[in-house]
Amino acid sequence: MATLQKIRSKGPLLLIVIGLAMLAFILGDAWKIIRPNQGIQYVGTIAGEDITAMDFQEELEVYTDVVKFANQIQDFTEEEQNSLKDEVWATMVRNRILEKEAKGIGLTVSDAEVRDVIERGSDQMLARTPFSNADGSFDADALKNFLAFYNEVSPETVPAEEYQYYKSMYNYWLFIEKSIKSNLLYAKYGALVNGAIISNPVAAKDAFKNRIMRTDVIMALLPYSSVNDADAKVTTSDVKKVYDELKPALFNYAESRDIVYIDYEILPTQADRDALLVEVNEIVDQLESEVDDYAAFVRRSGSIVSFSEVPRSAKNLPEDVAARLDSVKVGGVFGPYYNADDDTYNTFKYISTANGYDSIQYAMIQVVIADEEVADKRADSILTAAQKRGADFAAIAQNYGQTAPEQWIAADSYEPAVITGDNADFVNTLNSMKKGEVSKVKVAGGILIIKVVDVKNPVKKYNLAVVKRPVEFSEETSNAAYNKLSAFLSQNTTVEDLRNNAEDSDFRLLYYPNYENYNHTIGGVAKSREAIRWAFDAEEGEVSRIYEVGDANDHLLAVGVEKIHQRGTRSLEDVTPTLTLRALNNKKFEILKGQMAGKSFNEVKAMEGAKIDTIKFVNFNNDAFIASIYGNEAIVGASVFYLDENELTVPMKGENCAFVAKKISEDSYSAEFDDKSEELRTRSMASSRIMSSMLEELYFQAKVVDNRYEIF
Repeated sequence: MATLQKIRSKGPLLLIVIGLAMLAFILGDAWKIIRPNQGIQYVGTIAGEDITAMDFQEELEVYTDVVKFANQIQDFTEEEQNSLKDEVWATMVRNRILEKEAKGIGLTVSDAEVRDVIERGSDQMLARTPFSNADGSFDADALKNFLAFYNEVSPETVPAEEYQYYKSMYNYWLFIEKSIKSNLLYAKYGALVNGAIISNPVAAKDAFKNRIMRTDVIMALLPYSSVNDADAKVTTSDVKKVYDELKPALFNYAESRDIVYIDYEILPTQADRDALLVEVNEIVDQLESEVDDYAAFVRRSGSIVSFSEVPRSAKNLPEDVAARLDSVKVGGVFGPYYNADDDTYNTFKYISTANGYDSIQYAMIQVVIADEEVADKRADSILTAAQKRGADFAAIAQNYGQTAPEQWIAADSYEPAVITGDNADFVNTLNSMKKGEVSKVKVAGGILIIKVVDVKNPVKKYNLAVVKRPVEFSEETSNAAYNKLSAFLSQNTTVEDLRNNAEDSDFRLLYYPNYENYNHTIGGVAKSREAIRWAFDAEEGEVSRIYEVGDANDHLLAVGVEKIHQRGTRSLEDVTPTLTLRALNNKKFEILKGQMAGKSFNEVKAMEGAKIDTIKFVNFNNDAFIASIYGNEAIVGASVFYLDENELTVPMKGENCAFVAKKISEDSYSAEFDDKSEELRTRSMASSRIMSSMLEELYFQAKVVDNRYEIF
């Protein structure tokens, strides 16, 4: 049991890090509800395999339990849930693609290989488990002890809460074991790729030079904007040429849509503000009278700051409240007042003050109440023994089968929370005690004998009833906004109508090209999933109904589908607006190239519209930041790398400008060439690039279809 005690004392764990095959996920229980009355059974297809909603759901539930255990957390924000749902899907895609490819070439991972990794502790995941030594390294014996113990334990032999903890730990371990197997498979596949790559001393030496050499460069440049568009006429054939050059990069892996939308935020009116102020004035009058139950009063008031039975230090109070503490006496009421920082009307009653600490170190012995009289006698006996001069608290705890570890609790960890009942009694007792003092607290189901071992920073604390009411729009305001947008949409039923008339009706029409269904919001507005579903069921030119969205239903959203782009290579028509700019810059470069040809650096510098930049520490492998155009140019380092000092380049074509450049000085990072290690480095970098390309190609061949938006 000593091993188990050590495991449990680890406290909250770090987020799991597990490489490509598995990721760390934060998953919320809200994901577990699949929308009712939907005929859809699948969330997508991977390499010809249909992925059912149940497949995806089961993976979510497994990761949910694992991460809740690993991080000792229960609640997650919608943003965390959405972003990590995507990671779950990405992991399913990668794993299934890799497993299919491995099966095709006979690549497997045996149970013996997994056991060997566990015995050696060679996977980085193992060091982050609770089965670790004092130095943080993985302890295989601790794992074995736990597994042996878990095989014997049952709900009948240990308390239910403790059994649930062990069960969660066991499921966590099964996840780690599965992840190790996936990591091994990925590593084996990568080893095949790496084994097909060779390097040589010449390539290694060249790569070393490219990596460590750096130069200071001076360049004279002419932005493409310095040439009038009218002087660089772009033809259809010019755009077609660019299209042919970029065609491989114009592939759509999934259907996308160009959408327009109106995001109309509902804001409180002055009438709403006036009505709220009347309410807060009434609350002030009530606070000035006797209040029997402050927690219930604050709750009924609609305050976003709840009442806590544990006094708070000033730093853990709302800033606007803390700033006004000196303006009211104990027993007095301050307010109402308006706080612009959070758009609230406020009042508070200064009930009392208390002394406490920033941090308290304590030890504790628990007495479980089976028979109340027996428990009281035992608790008093422990208390009497612990209060004797020189008493060894840990030794007393051992007499009752407990360890009583010394642990710190910080005010910053509990004061922001709402603490009531037994928890409040416990914390308030700690804050009332002195260093070395022993006391007892009765809680539901038990009695706690507490010793304060050490304290830090005595501090004044405040018992306040704070009423903080945000300014919110009324139902009348909401209805007026809805009616206004509804009237507009009834007269404008197509995307063309929206484009022609939105601005004149004081609605801002926003544009989102190539919108894909993996997005969780439209325009970053929460709870817009229904609008996304509509957008991918609609036809070109259609306009949606009004969706009430936002965390507080404080946005009205209307969407129009302007263009649908099917999976596959984008058509020339689709990308002409984008490629026309590139074709235009190509034409402008040819004009500037002709003007710059044969000129010296000073002559180019003297050209109308020219800019000069000096860039330090330019490297062959890295982009150079050009301050005068506030942009990066990838080819600057490569253009001067093999030139002599002060030798001028020919006119070069950048992304944003045409330029000539020369090297004004050269040095290198301090490094010693080692042919073997450099060859290994070169192979590793090549392997990484090739592996990435291969996975991308496998993804392409897998014809992945992602329809999660229809259900989750």
